[in-house]
Amino acid sequence: MPLSPHFDLRRVLTLALDKLASSFHFNQQWREVNRELLVGQHCLRPKDIRYAPAPERYGCGEAAPSVPLRDESEQPLFVTARFRSGSTLLWNLFRHTPGVTAYYEPLNERQWFRSRPDNDRTDPTHLNARRYGQEYEGMEDLARWFSKDWTYKDLYMDERSCDRRLARFLTELIRRAPCRPILQCNRLDFRLPWLRQHFPDAGILLMYRNPREQWLSTQRSSAGAPPEHRLVSDEADDYFYSLAWARDLRRVFPFLDLSQHEHAYAIHYLLWRLSELFGRRYADMIIAYEDLVADCDGVLGDVFQRFRINKGAIPAGSYDHLLQPRRGERWPQYADQAWFAQIESQCEDELLRFFV
Repeated sequence: MPLSPHFDLRRVLTLALDKLASSFHFNQQWREVNRELLVGQHCLRPKDIRYAPAPERYGCGEAAPSVPLRDESEQPLFVTARFRSGSTLLWNLFRHTPGVTAYYEPLNERQWFRSRPDNDRTDPTHLNARRYGQEYEGMEDLARWFSKDWTYKDLYMDERSCDRRLARFLTELIRRAPCRPILQCNRLDFRLPWLRQHFPDAGILLMYRNPREQWLSTQRSSAGAPPEHRLVSDEADDYFYSLAWARDLRRVFPFLDLSQHEHAYAIHYLLWRLSELFGRRYADMIIAYEDLVADCDGVLGDVFQRFRINKGAIPAGSYDHLLQPRRGERWPQYADQAWFAQIESQCEDELLRFFV
């Protein structure tokens, strides 16, 4: 059918492009695609430039005076762990330890330092845990440094990465803690190189859990992904941030690209293994959730001695009221050994090729 003589194709296309360009969703996607070019921190760095002090003749650019290190028994301790690993239990144990200020998930997007009614609401699976934000009371001014992007973007940070807001935010928490600060974090796994560089006197403790049991726990609030489910790149469910993290980290670890895997468990397992590998390299100590539950006093005793908490003393039975009843493994009811082993073996092959 012939077009109307008043039809102006150029004008229609111009209006359509203007509409597209003004679309928030379009610009958000465009920024994501080009983020490395626009604001990324992992672009090529100059090879032949080395730091040197500023010219002395002008008396400017002098290095800041060094800050005296805390005594080892007062140094901050960062607890790093994946989501649904039992880290809330460990935080709650520290919270009930004299001489300790235990901060719960400082980088959580719920921003515990804000006075909000819903901040008193706790996850029903976190038995015996109350008021996550209690230790943050009176710290609403921390909002000036907080960024919600910490949950989803630039999740990998090496020694030369820059986030002055994050450094200031963590420094303020440490400085304001009335007792020895312990920060339980689920968003620092792949920022440990940066953390070591900026907080060299801090201790780092990694906690992990059986990845199969942890996988089931990530699906507690969703329809989940049964073994026959097939992963798609625009998967609606996120499995406790797993897919969102994979989308960000694939720039550093290409094997996390969702299109390369048939089931979401592969993404979960790869993130779990990467977290464990980072812990091996940068953490001072590693503990397993299963060991903590089986022998709370014994594991905590080792942790307290390693980081000189309360001189390593654990009052017998002091944490019994915080522990959950032990239960058997659930993963065999989800899928058999062969199903898990096949995916895990494929993931190990990818890791081996990447890091060797």
